[in-house]
Amino acid sequence: MSKNTAQMPSSGKRKKRSIPAQIRRTWARRIRNNKLKTFLIVIGFILMVNVVSYVRTGSSIRLTDEGYVHAKRFVDNAVINGLDVSEHQGDDINWTKVKSSGVDFVFIRAGYRTAGKGELFEDKYFRKNIRGASKAGLMVGVYFYSQAINPDESVEEANYLLKLIKGYDIDLPVVIDFEIYPGGRLEKAISSGNMYAAYMYHDIVLSFCRIVKNAGYEPGIYANYDMFTNYMDAGLIDDQATLWVAQYGKSTALKSGYTFWQCSESAKVDGIEGAVDHNFWYVKPNKTYKTRAVNSYSKRVSVSKCDISFKKESYRLKKHRAKAKLIVQYEGKKLRKGRDYDVFFLNNTAKGTGYALIRGLNGYTGYIAKPYMIK
Repeated sequence: MSKNTAQMPSSGKRKKRSIPAQIRRTWARRIRNNKLKTFLIVIGFILMVNVVSYVRTGSSIRLTDEGYVHAKRFVDNAVINGLDVSEHQGDDINWTKVKSSGVDFVFIRAGYRTAGKGELFEDKYFRKNIRGASKAGLMVGVYFYSQAINPDESVEEANYLLKLIKGYDIDLPVVIDFEIYPGGRLEKAISSGNMYAAYMYHDIVLSFCRIVKNAGYEPGIYANYDMFTNYMDAGLIDDQATLWVAQYGKSTALKSGYTFWQCSESAKVDGIEGAVDHNFWYVKPNKTYKTRAVNSYSKRVSVSKCDISFKKESYRLKKHRAKAKLIVQYEGKKLRKGRDYDVFFLNNTAKGTGYALIRGLNGYTGYIAKPYMIK
């Protein structure tokens, strides 16, 4: 028998040999180390997947309408996600990140009247916000926080606001934000019995809107559901201004013709630290919307009369966005982007249906949303 061959006991079974303690400890340590390595490899893989996902989407937080119930009349409309901001969101908003989070429009507070003494002030970060949002490709509207208790004061607010926005491109309505501040001058006027009928509230907000409209902008009225139903009659004013209703929850009960809905005050998006208001904008594809008041709208060619087509049937995401290429013509003449029209791309940061919103410039007016496929 070779010296390397173990002897068998008489029972025919191999004799069990003991393993020295030092060897047992060595192997136990190796097993523990291998488990640690395996654990670290798994964790690293998970982190890598998340990083790749972040890079592909360009954002870790996306604003969507998932879970919300929209009114039946908007079934054929594009639901556009947006925000409204003021100096309360700070001075370091990263608008590029905001845009990549699925945000396509923003209402920016330009100024306000104090609830105590009734003084007028410019929002501290209005100019920085409007420049940053416009540069990032968001559509921009503005609002003025009102505490007017009579039409003369709302006219004063409108004129003050028009001075603030002079020289800036305003794509969306110019809005009076009419709401009751607890203990403020408007609440005191109501409690005193001086404002007892809906027409008094209508006179205040519509006086503001007339000044805005005469200046060539589309006027808008912001109020919460309670204000629109218990103090005003939204059904009597929805044909004189764009309505923007605030009612937090998964749906709004307002029946009148609102175009914007503020559904939450606690949204989170990349680029803004802390909570921010979430809004929906309902845009009907292929419908032409006005961008100027009626008195100047008739003097220009509506974009609805232009021939608008896409160069391709579908587009792919590139750097987190899919920008379609268009051909815009009027009576056989090819129009020039930046001179005759401008384009905003909405819902274009994920696969599905994106929208190119064509806005007329100079000799052309109005805007129209055209859908395109994103693969």
